[in-house]
Amino acid sequence: MVAWKRQLILFGGFHESTRDYIYYNDVYAFNLDTFTWSKLSPSGTGPTPRSGCQMSVTPQGGIVVYGGYSKQRVKKDVDKGTRHSDMFLLKPEDGREDKWVWTRMNPSGVKPTPRSGFSVAMAPNHQTLFFGGVCDEEEEESLSGEFFNDLYFYDATRNRWFEGQLKKLRSGWRRRTRKRTVRRLRAPRVGSTTKTAERRAVRRTESPCQGRLASAVPTSAQDPAVLSEALGASVRPDAQERAEGGWPRPGCELSPMV
Repeated sequence: MVAWKRQLILFGGFHESTRDYIYYNDVYAFNLDTFTWSKLSPSGTGPTPRSGCQMSVTPQGGIVVYGGYSKQRVKKDVDKGTRHSDMFLLKPEDGREDKWVWTRMNPSGVKPTPRSGFSVAMAPNHQTLFFGGVCDEEEEESLSGEFFNDLYFYDATRNRWFEGQLKKLRSGWRRRTRKRTVRRLRAPRVGSTTKTAERRAVRRTESPCQGRLASAVPTSAQDPAVLSEALGASVRPDAQERAEGGWPRPGCELSPMV
């Protein structure tokens, strides 16, 4: 199934019961405006009955049907499976949405191996991306499958296949990414930054003598001469300061030590 304009186009599929199975190659359209089904009858030779095929819309307005799987009974209780690798184009005939036509396509380039059930996505530059899928090997009494993880591109404008190549991530880029992540995790918190700023503000408002006086032990250190010796010239009072009674300076008062 694929979305085409305001319709969903459904092709093929299968039905299986305990007694029998059947594969289809008919086409139906579901109108998204009226919510009604209608059966399309395209002209030309279309794909054989199958399921697991992939559909994509081309830039020109057609629908590509590729690959798939089907099986048929060759004798009683013996079935033979078929992996399809052909491609068909379903498009409106003469621009009419009520009349469609099938066209067999033979794209060039590196084609995928026969498979079914792969994933399809639209890529840039009008290319269709095909990924994975499975190849079933069925014998008379056994069934085995090989799953794929390769990548292919189909360019509808050039009708050509390309094998996809994924580049490995460089280890250096991983290390740089990891370092950036660690730096982000170790970034300073807002609360800690605020506390640091508060501590710095307190230090600026402290008296220049407050931290140094903690090491002054003798009671006689209240004498300016002793203070000048213990704390340095920066706190030595001058004659004018003594005369005006401005000693000790505010914030530098000493209390006797026990």
